[in-house]
Amino acid sequence: MNRSIHRLFTGLTIGFVALAVMLGYWQVIAADDLSNHGDNTQALRRDLTVDRGRILLADGTVAARSVSRKVEGQTVYRRVYDDGTLAPHVIGYAVPEQGKTGLELEYNNYLSGSYGVEPILQRLRLRTARGATVETTLVPAVQRIANQQLIGRRGAVVAMDPTTGAVLAMASSPGFDLAKVATRKGFAEILKRPDQPLFNRATMGRYPPGSTFKVVTTTAALEANVGITPTTRFDDTGVFRTPGPDITNFGNERFGEHTLSTALTKSVNTTFAQIGTTLGADRLGATMDAFGFGEVPPIDLPSGQVEASGRMRNGKVVANDEQGEDVARIAIGQERLAVTPLQMAMVASAIANDGTLMRPYLMSRVLDRGNSAIRETRPEELSQVASPANAKAVAQMMSNVVREGTGTAAALTGFAAAGKTGTAETAVNGINDAWFIGFAPVESPRVAVAVVIEGTTETGGAAAAPVAREVMQSAITELR
Repeated sequence: MNRSIHRLFTGLTIGFVALAVMLGYWQVIAADDLSNHGDNTQALRRDLTVDRGRILLADGTVAARSVSRKVEGQTVYRRVYDDGTLAPHVIGYAVPEQGKTGLELEYNNYLSGSYGVEPILQRLRLRTARGATVETTLVPAVQRIANQQLIGRRGAVVAMDPTTGAVLAMASSPGFDLAKVATRKGFAEILKRPDQPLFNRATMGRYPPGSTFKVVTTTAALEANVGITPTTRFDDTGVFRTPGPDITNFGNERFGEHTLSTALTKSVNTTFAQIGTTLGADRLGATMDAFGFGEVPPIDLPSGQVEASGRMRNGKVVANDEQGEDVARIAIGQERLAVTPLQMAMVASAIANDGTLMRPYLMSRVLDRGNSAIRETRPEELSQVASPANAKAVAQMMSNVVREGTGTAAALTGFAAAGKTGTAETAVNGINDAWFIGFAPVESPRVAVAVVIEGTTETGGAAAAPVAREVMQSAITELR
């Protein structure tokens, strides 16, 4: 009998402990996820009564704000986006019926006043729910130029400060108007559009990088200490033999004897295929790891709204140093490589910053209603991709690309720029994804950029380089 009572007591104790743990989990650890869940009707009703904080651009321009009105004697709020087409994918929306995206979701706890001791004070009726202000790094003038350059095209632009990681502009085209998301009819119209306007091509669009990847291969070659320098000579016969199809140059050109610097300037496929084979998967993969390939970039956007870049298999990114792969084709930006514009902006940024890769970020500060900073972003180093000397060598070779190579259309007025073009073939004959990555000014970089134009008959030098030029020129002007 006593034994039975003991078993019962033990079972009840275990049950109560399990219940306490579960309640603690749902009320503390998972509380934010529950609150942000689109099906949480209680959260939806609460959202209407919260004076949500503002989202500001770098110059103080208001990107998102809340306005109040009375409904049956109760004060309710709705979100207003005065320039809803400027950076809709980044700012995101917070609409009870549609949920939340972008920075509206990423910093929801601050914007909704659910941070620190605020929830406790609100429960005690000592304070009403009032959100904090989120200041961003987006520079309106640079963002507008990026948007304008993408009008009528599918593609994306990412511009960032290579010394800090601050994102200056992030544009995805086609875009949409945040103001229309607030109405059922407007949102339904956006969803019906066949061009996927809600899809953020800058962070989620994955494209073959083409010859822009040769910047990664060049960096790996210099870092590997295998005797390759900018002046190392190669002899191009026009063909590089591989177990698969032969690798040839664009337009079947033959360059004969030339240096590594010339190979990058003229984008010689056969030379980079040879370099990739010399490096092997281990050494090329190590440099890819350092640049961040294979991992989701740690930018402050919601989970699921940023994709990793790298070699794809069955829809997933595989290890960068996996053996048995066609390293010759990886080295020239092929072999199932798929990259986002954000990742390639990080590549350009690391070279511009003497080989140091900085974490990209969008939030600069969070301010409470008294304008006191309660959170700030400090620049953070992610990795040392290359030594300063090797990074400067790659930068110099990239400057040759703009001065006399395939990227002359990216040349700036009054400043020297560096870059690399890319023209990636698609499944449709004659249709390419056109790329340019680069930075400026070369001697003291202020902006790094990546541009991709989808589905064009033009090359990266013709389609993407002019876009990069305008964005870089705007950034330098605005950041003086």
